[in-house]
Amino acid sequence: MMTNPPRRSAEIYQFPARGRSLEATRREAAQNMVRDLPAMNSKIVYGGGWYHEEAIREAENRRRR
Repeated sequence: MMTNPPRRSAEIYQFPARGRSLEATRREAAQNMVRDLPAMNSKIVYGGGWYHEEAIREAENRRRR
């Protein structure tokens, strides 16, 4: 003989009152932070890598000898 298990009713969850608007605000703040991150952390270096070029020249001179 088959017995049917008791059926449970659906559970209803309350959504946060400002759920979507708060999420949009958080998303916008995150996008702004990502956009501004390179400007906050970047260092600009002007000029050539003279020391690198000098090392290449020295290595070439050693090979010729």
